[in-house]
Amino acid sequence: MTTTDLSDGQPARILIFDQCPLFARALSELIGEQVPGSVRRITHNANDALEEARNEHPDLVFIDLDGGDIGVTLLKDIKLLENAPRCVMLITDGTQPSLMAAIRLQADGFITKRLSVQQLAAQVHLAAGGEMVISDSMTAALAVSLRNVPVADDSRDISRLSPREVDVLYCIANGMSNRQISEHLKISDGTVKVHVKHVLKKLGFATRVEAALWASESGHKGSIAQTYSR
Repeated sequence: MTTTDLSDGQPARILIFDQCPLFARALSELIGEQVPGSVRRITHNANDALEEARNEHPDLVFIDLDGGDIGVTLLKDIKLLENAPRCVMLITDGTQPSLMAAIRLQADGFITKRLSVQQLAAQVHLAAGGEMVISDSMTAALAVSLRNVPVADDSRDISRLSPREVDVLYCIANGMSNRQISEHLKISDGTVKVHVKHVLKKLGFATRVEAALWASESGHKGSIAQTYSR
C-alpha cells in the first residue's frame, strides 16, 4: 500500500482524541506506519483536544464518538475554528442521536473500532489521503439515522441534476474530496464547490455525507470511471 502525506510534502499533523488510552496509542502507531513522518498527538481530554486543534493547526483529527455528547461537542467546536481541520469520527457502535449530530456537523468520515488491523489501516490510509471514509458496517446505521429525519421533500430525483452535477455526485459517493474531484474532472476547485452546493440544494441535503449515503442507498453511486471532462 502506498503511504500518503496530508500536506503536500510537509509533515502531516494528526490529532487523536480517544478516551481509551490503549486504542489511541495503537491508532497512533498505525498512522505512523501509513503516514511516515507524520506528527501525531494524543489526548484523552476534550478540552485539551480543542486547545491542540486551535493552537497546533492539525491537518486531520480523529474524534472518539463513543462518549456521545463529548465527541459531538468537540466536533462542533473544532468545526467553528478558522481553517478547521478534517474530522473523522471513531465509533464502536454509536447511537443514532450522536451519529446524526455528527453528520449535521459535517464530520468527514466514520470509522468503526471493530475493524481488523488491516481494515483499519486501509481506512486510515484513505482518510489521510483526504477521502471521506465510512466503514462498511457503519453505512447501514448512518442510513437508518438519515431515514429517521423528516425531510420536506422526499421525492429526490437525480434527473434534477445537470450531467456535470451527476459526475460530482458520483465522486462524492465514492468518498472523493473537493481537491480529488477537481483533479478527476479537470475543473477548478472553485467550480467543484459550486457544483457541490448545487447538488446538495437540488437534492435537499445539508451535507455531502448525506448525499453520499443517499446515492449509495438509491443505486446512484455509479463508477467514477464513467465520469469525464465536459
